[in-house]
Amino acid sequence: KMSKTLGNSPDPLVLIEKYGADAVRLGMLLCSSAGNDILYDESQIEQGRNFCGKIWNSFRLVQGWKVDETLAAPESSKVAVKWFHSKLSQTIKTVEDHYSKFRISDALMAIYKLFWDDYCSWYLETVKPAYGAAVDKTTLDATLDFFESLLKMIHPIMPFITEELWHAVATRKEGETIMYASSPEANGWDEGIVSDFAMAAQAVMNVRAVSQEK
Repeated sequence: KMSKTLGNSPDPLVLIEKYGADAVRLGMLLCSSAGNDILYDESQIEQGRNFCGKIWNSFRLVQGWKVDETLAAPESSKVAVKWFHSKLSQTIKTVEDHYSKFRISDALMAIYKLFWDDYCSWYLETVKPAYGAAVDKTTLDATLDFFESLLKMIHPIMPFITEELWHAVATRKEGETIMYASSPEANGWDEGIVSDFAMAAQAVMNVRAVSQEK
């Protein structure tokens, strides 16, 4: 049990100064599942800070790509775009269901996994051009659209970094803010491609595990 009188509760202002407001907001929600007592763990706040870094780095990676408008999208990128579109729509539907039942931490975890695992770890690794090579404009545009949708989804929990990056992604009119931007909507998804990609990802992880063991 935490008590301000006993002085055994963390000072949120000190945590914000150390990790940043977005990291504190995210960390507190990560360790507070609906209907349960909060088991406070400062490593969750550190995880929030690391997530902020992951978001920044993913944007910097895409920002550093050279674009060749004459290039056609390779088949691997077409498949990745189609897969992530389905995965995004599927997750939006899941998040809306969690919100409707006031399961805020569950909604956050679904967005967190979509951003960190699916977008950063799989999608970007699949579509990024070879070192020194250019990327086609179709893939780049889709990647930035996905990134903007992810920013809108995580914005209620991480308002500061998302506002900053939302303005960095595209030119905005004066006074525009992500707070008033429409939330992304689920546009249907292909269960087959989601399932196939999950199987391929599991195969890659298994190969990596064997490689590490040997």
